[in-house]
Amino acid sequence: MAVSLVIGGLLVLAMVGVSVNGARSLPSDVRIPIHYGLGRYNNFASRTVGLIMWPAAGVVVYGIFAGIQAGAIKPNHGSSGSAGVILPIVLAVILVAQVGAFRAARGGTGDSSG
Repeated sequence: MAVSLVIGGLLVLAMVGVSVNGARSLPSDVRIPIHYGLGRYNNFASRTVGLIMWPAAGVVVYGIFAGIQAGAIKPNHGSSGSAGVILPIVLAVILVAQVGAFRAARGGTGDSSG
């Protein structure tokens, strides 16, 4: 379980690093795609909100799964063992979606109409 928390922490740090890189390289007027559900990006946010929202989502997911593993949040099925496997997978998916969103924003595919 501790291994998944370490891997999860490294993935969250990678998300922060991607956002820092985006802050340095993305134009100030860019719109960053945000992904609120299954499928494709379905909304666009300002640069500042987009840079903060992706790592914040990672921190929330990390906190929920860390709480499950610590026993603070009790799953209905009585076992929190699967949380250790799921945490790195979920965070990796968020990281890949974040990188894709920043690439889309860098490529000019962001919706600029408010």
